[in-house]
Amino acid sequence: MKRRYKLLIIILVGAALTILINFVTFKNKLNLVSLGDGFSLGMTPYNVAGPSFNDYLKEYLEAKNKLVNYNNEFSQAHLKAHELNDNLEDNALGKFTRIPIKQTIASAEILTISIGLDEFADLSIQNNLTSESADNYLKEMDTLLKTIREFYDKKIIIVGLYPAYKFDQKDAVEINNSLKKLAGKYNALFLDILAYYLNESYYLDKTSYYLNYKAHQKISEDLIKMI
Repeated sequence: MKRRYKLLIIILVGAALTILINFVTFKNKLNLVSLGDGFSLGMTPYNVAGPSFNDYLKEYLEAKNKLVNYNNEFSQAHLKAHELNDNLEDNALGKFTRIPIKQTIASAEILTISIGLDEFADLSIQNNLTSESADNYLKEMDTLLKTIREFYDKKIIIVGLYPAYKFDQKDAVEINNSLKKLAGKYNALFLDILAYYLNESYYLDKTSYYLNYKAHQKISEDLIKMI
């Protein structure tokens, strides 16, 4: 009888430990969600997406067995900040999962936001780049972060901007400084990537403002330090 009880105790303790280990392991895993424009997707001069900093971050988390899910279906090339706000206001459905954007964001432990680069590049090409453009963008970013913080209290990382065509370094610095203030206002982190724009080896084609995979790898390394 004693042996039977000992065996039963061993089995119960083993089962309890297995449940505890699985619970702790699952608890330490993360959902990663990215919002943004073409840069968030890793767009290239050839109008196709390559590996982005989000993809490299995803691979890192997978290698560490820390990733549950990665969702980038609310990132889109040439998406503007006000359009992202429209998606939030409408609680738009994901194009693949059909899960509403607010629910998708709420499920994340890490949310990256990289939007504005395409917008300012497009305005530059259209000769519509003005101080009012910058003010409107920053107002939309304020609205975006305010709306997200109404239902989401976990980690937000805002990836800054760099020059594109007539959107020059002075413009990018000024807007990045304002984005840093917004990050502080909404308890988010800000990643300044302006220095990578100066490295010529980070471009596939200098006729395009998109950085290549080497730059995206470096950005992902910076992100890893922040999570």
